[in-house]
Amino acid sequence: MGFDQQNYDINGIDTAVLTAGTGDPLVFLHGAGTVTGFDALLPLAGRYRLIVPLHPGFGASADDPSVDSVHDYRRHYLDLLDRLEIQRSVLIGHSMGGYLAASLAIDNSERISRLVLASPIGLKVPEHPTVDLFTIPPAELGGYLTQKPSIFDGFIPDPPTPEFLADQYRELTSAARLLWESPYDRKLDKWLHRVRMPTLLLWGEADQLIPIGQCAQWANRLPNAEQHILPGVGHLLFDESPDAVDAVLRFVGEPVPA
Repeated sequence: MGFDQQNYDINGIDTAVLTAGTGDPLVFLHGAGTVTGFDALLPLAGRYRLIVPLHPGFGASADDPSVDSVHDYRRHYLDLLDRLEIQRSVLIGHSMGGYLAASLAIDNSERISRLVLASPIGLKVPEHPTVDLFTIPPAELGGYLTQKPSIFDGFIPDPPTPEFLADQYRELTSAARLLWESPYDRKLDKWLHRVRMPTLLLWGEADQLIPIGQCAQWANRLPNAEQHILPGVGHLLFDESPDAVDAVLRFVGEPVPA
């Protein structure tokens, strides 16, 4: 089983959407890069209609410099959900996508049955600060993202080609429109109490980008949250460990395949 891709005009933005499987919808909002793809999520498609939209300026989705705030992203995805005729779904957000998913859950909880926040960015935790993605030297970035560098095998050409570097620069520029000034939303903690649907906080214990110490701070602010920590796993938890998908399946009440 693999993904199919369809493109939709969402308020003037040509938006690529990857889908696999059938059943109830499960929407995944990705982080600040798409280099490793999303095949690690495909086991979810055995139980759900897995839907992975690509953010504006990422992958096969068109750029739109005017999408530069969490509110723009939230409205973009509400329009996309309407276009796909999805009134309610399980929503997963990873890293930057976790910030976007939390924003949707705060203001549009009626659209979300269950929420998974996987190493989400956005909450300011001074004692466990998020590393500013844009200050990391390129040669060191992999060490911040994963404890398993082999996950990049086959995805990053050696040496990197001009086309590959251009694609990475484009995605980093798109992420910077949202996160350049700060990896935090100073008002996020004020409104997380509105996220009342069942929520899973999924975190890699060895995350070097968004430290595990932040997990408890999210849990303290979310009224209906449980935590699942993956030992020895870094920031790219779905790529690093199949236990991440298994944890999602358990949380949504599905048996985990043997």
